[in-house]
Amino acid sequence: MKTQHFPCLLALALALLITDSHAGNPFAKSPEKLDLRIRRSAERFEALQAEPMKRIPAQLLSRARGIIILHKVKAGLGIGGEAGNGVAMVKDPQSGAWSAPAFISSAEGSWGLQIGAKEATIVMLLMNDAGLKPLIGGSMNIGVDIEAAAGPNDGGGEIDTTTLQSPILVYSNAGGLYAGAAFKGGGIVPANKNNNIYYGQTLKQILFDRSARPTASGMALIQTILNHSGQGRY
Repeated sequence: MKTQHFPCLLALALALLITDSHAGNPFAKSPEKLDLRIRRSAERFEALQAEPMKRIPAQLLSRARGIIILHKVKAGLGIGGEAGNGVAMVKDPQSGAWSAPAFISSAEGSWGLQIGAKEATIVMLLMNDAGLKPLIGGSMNIGVDIEAAAGPNDGGGEIDTTTLQSPILVYSNAGGLYAGAAFKGGGIVPANKNNNIYYGQTLKQILFDRSARPTASGMALIQTILNHSGQGRY
C-alpha cells in the first residue's frame, strides 16, 4: 500500500466509526432480524424435508421431546473454524404442545462440514430426557458427553430399537451421514442476549417454564414441524 493513501484510509475509517456511533451497530441484533432467523429456520427445515434421502420420518418427529435447527457456516479465506446459530423448541410431555422457539448458538464441532460443505442445515431430534440435557445447561458436548447418532431417513433408513434409544438423532443436508453413525458436534449454548431482545426472557423460561407465547413466525415454525410429523394444526 502506498503511504500517501494512508491518510485517506484513516479518514474513511474514522468517518465509519462516527457514522456507526450515531446510526447504531449494523451487526447488532434486532427483533426484526431475529424474527427473520425463525422464518429462515422454518425454510431450512422445509428444504431438508423436501429431500427423500435426508427427510426425517414423521414417526420419529412426532416422538421427539425437543428439536434443534442449526445453520452452520465454515469460515473461509484461510480463517479456520465454524460459526452456528439457530433455534430450539421443547415439547410439553403432558399436552404435547411445542414451546416458542428459543435462540441458541453452537460451539465448533464436526457438524458434517468436514466433507467439504461451506454451510449446512443441522436438525437434531432430542428423543428423551437425556437428549434435553444440552438445553438445560452446563458444558455438555454432543457426541462426547451425550450420545448422538445420525438418524434414519425416509429414503430407506431402518428405525430399530437402538435408534429409538439414542438420546439425539442428527440430520443434515450436508451429506455424509448415515443411519447409526456416531456423531460429534459441540456444545449448544443459549443465546440469551437474543432471547432477551426478542422475548424479554431466558432460554429456560421460554423452553421449560413456557412463559413466552410464540410470535406469528414462531407459530409458523411450529406448524411446519406439525405438518411433517402428521400431528395436524397448531
